[in-house]
Amino acid sequence: MNVTPPSPRTAVILIHGEEAGPGQLGPALRRSGFSLDIRSRAPQPEDTEADLVVVMGKSLGLQEAEPPPLLEEERRLLARRLEAGRPSLGIGLGAGLLAAAAGARVRPGEKGPVLGVHPVSLTAEGLADPLFAGFEEFFDVLHWQADTFEPIHGAQELVSTARYPHQIFRVGNSYGVRFHPEVDGGMFERWVRHSGEDVARVGLTMEELLKREGPRVARVQQHSMLMMERLAAFFARQVGAGGGERYLFTVEAIQRLAGRGVLLSPGIPRRAPIVRVGQTLSLKRPDGSRVEGTVRGMASFGDTGSAIPLLVLLDSPDAEVPPGSEALTSEPLTV
Repeated sequence: MNVTPPSPRTAVILIHGEEAGPGQLGPALRRSGFSLDIRSRAPQPEDTEADLVVVMGKSLGLQEAEPPPLLEEERRLLARRLEAGRPSLGIGLGAGLLAAAAGARVRPGEKGPVLGVHPVSLTAEGLADPLFAGFEEFFDVLHWQADTFEPIHGAQELVSTARYPHQIFRVGNSYGVRFHPEVDGGMFERWVRHSGEDVARVGLTMEELLKREGPRVARVQQHSMLMMERLAAFFARQVGAGGGERYLFTVEAIQRLAGRGVLLSPGIPRRAPIVRVGQTLSLKRPDGSRVEGTVRGMASFGDTGSAIPLLVLLDSPDAEVPPGSEALTSEPLTV
């Protein structure tokens, strides 16, 4: 029997700023079966009926008493979607707009701006949410924020900090993420170069901030990419998007074993493995070519790090898997 694959779904992505873009979220959404309609500050009336709307942007807080007309238009769009039960994702500036759409008052934070990599903690509800299966209770993320908002009626608070709570919340079938898991090292540098006033507010020069935070941004990529992948998969389930591939991790080191075996690091989260023995992998090399393989085991060797290296049997015994290759799977994650 022939099975017709699901038709592609569209994710409308509204971005703010010349240096902005979907970052790591874009590939994750495409892998989950979405086509992308990326626009800069251009919400349309028909976006109320879109499969998914994503509002993104960095912000150290709006200083105006009333939001600019464009942001108010986006807030109303998100409010209409919440009322209709249609999923939305707000990241950074978009999370504040989603909170406002849900009825919370957004205001400048009393504790000043936060710009750089700092820890967040999972709440009791966050520890139970599949989005964070395998995450430690405390983990580091990239912050670029200076506003806050009141608790949202009916929302689940999933991630918090002592300085500014409400770092990730879920309201209905929509998520708000105050920090920036979509940002990689290159995107962070572009943000810094285009944001002299924001950088000055934390008392650093652009070069000082890049030197201090650049290596930290690189270190949080595994958690960030996995979070983007799981958010994309969640929204794909909400709208019936096609399966596609799932990102697992980016290979940092490879150890050759006997025959076709390789040990790939850093691997997958230790607390709740997301793949199983026998699962097929596709290793996408930096040049775009592919190496296929099968998971044969997980190897900790007494290491107590947050990730477990994967033992993979390659289909081709002579295949090379250079650092920077992405481990992908078309099979469902086990969480």
